[in-house]
Amino acid sequence: MLEFEEFFQEPIRIPPSRSHDHSIILKVGTSSISVCPYRYPYYQKSEIKKLIKELLAMGTIRPNQRPFSLPILLVGKADGSWRMCVDYHALDKETVKDNFPILVVEELLDKLHGSQMFF
Repeated sequence: MLEFEEFFQEPIRIPPSRSHDHSIILKVGTSSISVCPYRYPYYQKSEIKKLIKELLAMGTIRPNQRPFSLPILLVGKADGSWRMCVDYHALDKETVKDNFPILVVEELLDKLHGSQMFF
């Protein structure tokens, strides 16, 4: 387990740029997606502000520079704290779907059955 310990640590910053950064491709003619925020009780508003301030300070998130907005919501965790979640439903509706879906695991294992060498 110690071998993979770095993968299970809390993120401390946004990952560096890679040779191929992920991008979201929108359908042709899609204007910016801007969804109204949800209504929150006062205690959740203060918690949201606190979480955002912490995430900005850690460098895990950065201010948005684009005309997009998606609502967030808080989900209670077992220890009584909150987890911030982003509602991506509006963005998902306008995203170009992947032309090459991932195969079902059972199909992949069937193809590998009896194999002894992998190149």
